[in-house]
Amino acid sequence: MQGSSGNKVENQDRRTFFKLAGLAAAGGVIGLDNACLASEQRVPVIDAALPEKSFWKRVQAQFALDPDQVYMNIGTTGAMPIGVIDHYDRYNRVIARHPMGFADELGWEFGLSKQREKLGRQFGCTKDEIAFTRNTTDGLNTVLFGLPFEENDEILITHHEHVSALSPLQVLKDRFGVVLREVEIPVLDLENGGQVVEAFDKEITPKCRALLFSHIPYKTGVRLPARALCNLAREKGLISIIDGAHTAGMVELDFRGIGCDFYAASGHKWQCGPGATGILYLRNHGDRLPLLWPQNSCLYPYVSQPINNDRSKMSDFSSQFGLRGQENYPAMQALLDACDLWEEIGRERIEQYVCGLSSYLKRSIRQAFGDSALLFSPDIPELTSGLTSFNPFKDVQDQKKIEDFVDRLKRETGYVIRSTEFHLHKEDTKNTHALRISTHLFHDHAQIDGVVDAMLRLYEMMR
Repeated sequence: MQGSSGNKVENQDRRTFFKLAGLAAAGGVIGLDNACLASEQRVPVIDAALPEKSFWKRVQAQFALDPDQVYMNIGTTGAMPIGVIDHYDRYNRVIARHPMGFADELGWEFGLSKQREKLGRQFGCTKDEIAFTRNTTDGLNTVLFGLPFEENDEILITHHEHVSALSPLQVLKDRFGVVLREVEIPVLDLENGGQVVEAFDKEITPKCRALLFSHIPYKTGVRLPARALCNLAREKGLISIIDGAHTAGMVELDFRGIGCDFYAASGHKWQCGPGATGILYLRNHGDRLPLLWPQNSCLYPYVSQPINNDRSKMSDFSSQFGLRGQENYPAMQALLDACDLWEEIGRERIEQYVCGLSSYLKRSIRQAFGDSALLFSPDIPELTSGLTSFNPFKDVQDQKKIEDFVDRLKRETGYVIRSTEFHLHKEDTKNTHALRISTHLFHDHAQIDGVVDAMLRLYEMMR
């Protein structure tokens, strides 16, 4: 029945989407066949009261990963839970049935107010400070090309930034004469976050306008002291911009608590939402709000231009970034579903589990390979993440050996990891190469033991 209010997805309790009865009831929205519903019903209910080992087995059963492989490259892309896949398919079918009337069935409205309000509650901000994006790159471009940088303005970055930030930064350099200054962050001798803050502090000059850094640089997996760096920026009157590609879904985030001005995050990596999804935080409360031109928006003539882009006169600042041409609304809704599942599991619980596995992996690498292997990721609670980078070979600049190792590990043992490359020191002329392993909520200690054993056996054959 078209247009039936009883069939609106939004009217259902979102938490029941991941419970058996809820999934079965939701199938009535577009008349899914019994075969599809049967596949949904095989997903077990998550029960927070279960013993720890049983609880995480229930969580791991939410995913449809290939049982013949152990996928450990979440840093590149995550895997959608089965329930989220089913909902994503459902939303697309709703739109296929009602190309111009889907908003009623999905409970969407212009400005995505309810969706942003829900997202904000999960990430420590209000709806006027958060927007959906297509990925971290999209968010960073929105910020960097919206800020009024001028010739000779300096932006401080680390020497381990991703090309998603470096590319728009290089455009600012070539187009407007902005000066990019790299800050070397310690790698092998990193012991505390204060070393990173000190490194940035030493590089600040009167011409500096902003700090941009990855909360977790993808090259090594260290978790930088974001709150302390943002405090430094605020003390010096600088804008703080964070590349958070590897945090949402891995660690518990409180954007206001971090104290940044802007935070761009991915939806498809550790949050395990669909591809081409992300979130962007734009601080909209407190003093010294940065001027931001909404260049990545269709609404400037209607929202910002009539009030001379005066943020103090906008009641819902982030809403203007919600219309940039045709959007993938099913993907956005499915990202919300993934976020709801994470809330049900518990974000703090996920962080503890993921980082606990990562710490176990680092200790296991040390035990298996000894001190000769270079571990580039610190096993220090406040600095660790779900990413672990290391190189067991004597020649850390041998790119081919590392790439061959990754390829053979997948082909011969079924463990899927990746390689990274970076300068240990910013003045280096040659790259250091490393293996990078991601541990997430769908892994367990046995898989950590398995990948370390497989890597050790392959290392013995290749060294």
